Amino acid sequence: MITKKSLFCIFLICFAMKINAQECRVMNVGGADEWFPVSYINIKNQNPEGIAYDFAKIVGEKLGVLTEIDAITPWKRMLHYLKQGDIDMAAALYWTRERSELYQYTDPYLINEARIFVKAGREFIFKKFEDLIGRTGGIPTGGSFGESFDRFAKEYELNLIGVGSKDQLAKMLMQERTDYFIQDYLDGMMYLKKNELQNKISVLPNPVSITNVYFAISRQSPCLQYVFQINEIIKESKQNGVLQSIIGKYIN
Repeated sequence: MITKKSLFCIFLICFAMKINAQECRVMNVGGADEWFPVSYINIKNQNPEGIAYDFAKIVGEKLGVLTEIDAITPWKRMLHYLKQGDIDMAAALYWTRERSELYQYTDPYLINEARIFVKAGREFIFKKFEDLIGRTGGIPTGGSFGESFDRFAKEYELNLIGVGSKDQLAKMLMQERTDYFIQDYLDGMMYLKKNELQNKISVLPNPVSITNVYFAISRQSPCLQYVFQINEIIKESKQNGVLQSIIGKYIN
């Protein structure tokens, strides 16, 4: 016979199990595998590296949470996992209205600049988005370059081809299958240098966008409870030089 005392004990056990299940003990962090210097995989040792991953680990340490980095899952699938709660946080993400309805953004911790890359000798004037109408461009699959550009590209039906790697973007450009590709400036310049393409591919002077970079937390994750604390860590890390030290490690 189940007594009231037994029912109360069962209730306490179930309540404790529920609370424990909602604890954020491990924070699974997803991100890109070749977004230099933000988040990428070191091809020599296959370890995830970059500003975003380093900073995410510091955030985890300050929260007292174990941080596990997943830089292997393809980008679009990672965003799906983030929506479902299978990944707790994206290490680096641009803000768009659509994404903000799916994920909880933190305060920004980095500013990134996207630029237009063209085949040397085929430069064109780019001062406004309208200058891209009638041209074919390449972009990373699933990539966003700020809400203004994304909205313009959709409204004016820019001819943009999404591809999975910078190698493909460069190859299509050199074969003149595209007129340009859009890439984060630092990432793109490091790619050109690494592949000795500085004299074959040029970068146009005016940015497509100057965009804040954020952490984005799954609304289904128990780590969502730490948004305020993460914002405080971001603020503190900007003030005490910790964040600038991480950035300097990769871009100096």
